[in-house]
Amino acid sequence: MADLKKKFNAIITDLEQNIKNKEDLDYIKSQVYNIALIFLEEVDKLTELSFDRLNVMIDREKELSKKVAKMEKMMSDLEKEVFVPSDCDFEIICPYCNAEFIEDFESGMEHEIRCPECGNLIELDWHENEEDGCCTHECRGECDHGEHDGCGHGECKHHHGEEIDDIDDEEDDIEGEDDM
Repeated sequence: MADLKKKFNAIITDLEQNIKNKEDLDYIKSQVYNIALIFLEEVDKLTELSFDRLNVMIDREKELSKKVAKMEKMMSDLEKEVFVPSDCDFEIICPYCNAEFIEDFESGMEHEIRCPECGNLIELDWHENEEDGCCTHECRGECDHGEHDGCGHGECKHHHGEEIDDIDDEEDDIEGEDDM
């Protein structure tokens, strides 16, 4: 701002040195002052508008920061619920020899592991819900046909591929006999 004032004063000094008529000089100086005031008023308006916009942006940024923090907390909570840390220890009981051992899954969620006692390969099902019974297929053990007890994942005749088609065909045959 000090540099602007120096330049303005230099222009006024130049006008005073080059214009000899006092009335013309006063008129020109007043017009230069008026032009300067018009520009300064516009600069003030633009500055005020910029500050208003900046305040709106600051308020929005605060709101967004709160939303981001809330989303990050939700994601963190979800991650804690869904993902198992890669350095987590699990106690495993071998279904073949009943040996109990602890396994540290450093590389994430393995799908199978070998029993250190009997050497058999144990398939791990991370998505099975113990309350739903043994079935991990479409019904997830929530169907009411009672064939989940001890079904062994595929030996039962429900929702596992073609067997359901056979049941539907048998029902159609029975209904067809009733019509006769």
